[in-house]
Amino acid sequence: MDIKQLNEFRVLAEICNFQEAAEELYISLSSLSKHISKLEEELGVSLFDRTTRKVTLTEYGTVVYDYAKQIVNSYNDCTRALKDLKQDHSLRLSVSFPPILTQYRLLEALIDFMHKNPDIEVTMTEHINPRELLQAKKCDVAFHTEYGEMHTENSSLYMEADTLVAVLPASHPLAGEEFIRIDQLKDEKFIIKHDTSSVLSRILIKLCNEAGFEPKIAHTVKYSSAMVRMVSEGLGVAVMNYSHIPDSEKYKIGIVEIQPIVPFNIYLLYSNERRNSAALKAFRNYFSETMKYSRTPDSPPPGRPKTDF
Repeated sequence: MDIKQLNEFRVLAEICNFQEAAEELYISLSSLSKHISKLEEELGVSLFDRTTRKVTLTEYGTVVYDYAKQIVNSYNDCTRALKDLKQDHSLRLSVSFPPILTQYRLLEALIDFMHKNPDIEVTMTEHINPRELLQAKKCDVAFHTEYGEMHTENSSLYMEADTLVAVLPASHPLAGEEFIRIDQLKDEKFIIKHDTSSVLSRILIKLCNEAGFEPKIAHTVKYSSAMVRMVSEGLGVAVMNYSHIPDSEKYKIGIVEIQPIVPFNIYLLYSNERRNSAALKAFRNYFSETMKYSRTPDSPPPGRPKTDF
């Protein structure tokens, strides 16, 4: 008697049809019949009453089924526990992050982590939606970005990395203000990044709608530098992350904080199944101690990213 035989017996006992059970087990009908007969011979009892269409458990079969189910379940639990333990001791880690985070020195931080932990094999993947990869178990760590209020998860660390600001032509009446509300821009022409499906564009449209107006989109561009140049030439206004404004001294622009503050959050999400692995523990420790990621908000001054290490 072995686990394979007991599992085949269990499946047949639950399906009560040799052909369907064989298909479920991906074995031939003749093989399943031989294995069940061998098990009956070994136990010295008949486990099934057989008819041309289906089988039913005998009194002996009912007793064996209860034990077979427990044994198979225990075996599966054991193999899962061993697999988890092997992963816990594994020094491999797969990390996924969105392209935007290269502007927040994430790549430098990952390289620094690898230099400080040469025994850990890190593989990196740039992906537009790392959270999907994590949910599909295709990576161990995913960096996720989000604007606005923080939403913590059990398997996550958090950092407020940036904030939204309004970029205005230097001659604009509001350019010298310390802060403005988004509704003060309701009559302006907006320059947005990419298109209305981008994360930055979506948050702008959401803020404008909450303020009671639809933004007038005059231009859509790909790069932050183009947005700032066009604002400088008086073609419209822009709302963007403070850290994305390139060489602001080169341009005739005003940078004004938006109130209420809209933070740009970075989340380090990790696999709950691997949370106790040595590699993931080292990774979490690095980002909490060196990069100052935490489980609770710790807001820095607006526009002052916490990315030094």
